[in-house]
Amino acid sequence: MRAQTELPAIGLALLLLTVVVVFVVGAAQTALTSAERPAIEQQDATGLSDQLVSPHASITRRANVIDPAAVRALTGSDLYAEYGLSPDHDARIRLDGDPVAVAGDPGSGTTVERLVVVEERVRRTLSPSFDRNRLVTLPRRTPNATVDIDPPDGTTVRTVRAGDRVLLRNESGLRGEFDVTLSRYETVTLQFEAAGILSQGDVQIAYYPSETRKAVLTVTVDA
Repeated sequence: MRAQTELPAIGLALLLLTVVVVFVVGAAQTALTSAERPAIEQQDATGLSDQLVSPHASITRRANVIDPAAVRALTGSDLYAEYGLSPDHDARIRLDGDPVAVAGDPGSGTTVERLVVVEERVRRTLSPSFDRNRLVTLPRRTPNATVDIDPPDGTTVRTVRAGDRVLLRNESGLRGEFDVTLSRYETVTLQFEAAGILSQGDVQIAYYPSETRKAVLTVTVDA
């Protein structure tokens, strides 16, 4: 009779023990997940920032050099499709504190900051005087230029060179606007070969040197 009386007590004790074990295991798993989350966010934020400043990224001109026009076109969808952001993570990108792109609905998350260079091409124009010779040295390095040739009557511009390289040639005469590719690694001197007189205003050159500044790229990932 006593053994039968003890059976409910034992069952209740086992039930309480099971509840305690489940609670402890659940709490441990929650603690483990909470501990892992910042590490996962840190890893993903660092990886995403690495991708954004790589030389092959769509927003860079070369490694760690940001193209501001491309940054303005960056979208949250690009972070998933092009830069490998996990589909179940949210992210926010800022440049010098200004919002660039948002994927999902990120909260505080984990943030990584990177020092980058922002490089922008600006248009400058030059009208050579040709008072001493027909050589024109561009003041700044530029990857390309636009040469507008409008010689007076009786003057024929046949060739335009950059050093030893022929950029433009027409034996019957060059007239109009021409886009030429130059080396962005060195200062370029253009030489105009012409029969007749050239003076200021007969040639206009537009070139596109770079202006750079330092900036901070901020990447936040919320897992």
